[in-house]
Amino acid sequence: MFEEVFQYIAQQVGVLPDFWQCIAWVGLICLFFVGLYLLFSLIFAPIMYLYNRLTDRNQNNSLAQSEYLLGQLTVKIQGDSVGEVMETGSGHARATFPAKLFKADEIAQNRLLPAGTSVIIIEFDQNGIALVVENKNK
Repeated sequence: MFEEVFQYIAQQVGVLPDFWQCIAWVGLICLFFVGLYLLFSLIFAPIMYLYNRLTDRNQNNSLAQSEYLLGQLTVKIQGDSVGEVMETGSGHARATFPAKLFKADEIAQNRLLPAGTSVIIIEFDQNGIALVVENKNK
């Protein structure tokens, strides 16, 4: 079966001029590899999906108490508004994140944390917003 298909393709390409024969074979080889890639993708995609689901250690964004991050506000937070915090306590490169107050009672009281306030990043919500409380231990 495969030999017959190959012979048919070779006959059809054989009637072309030499330059076009070369182009046709290169195109057919490329088409073969693309088809092979798609076949392997279809076969291995479900396996890789299951592997990623089973080995993903980042199931939620909550930090353990030993992993709390220290930060400093670069944009103020007042009540339910979104500010910005620069993470400073990990010893790695500094990163900035959008930030909101963590405690519901502070949000209800419309508490103001001005820029420059030292904070502790408690966790990150589903949208990647850092939830912070004031660091009173500075």
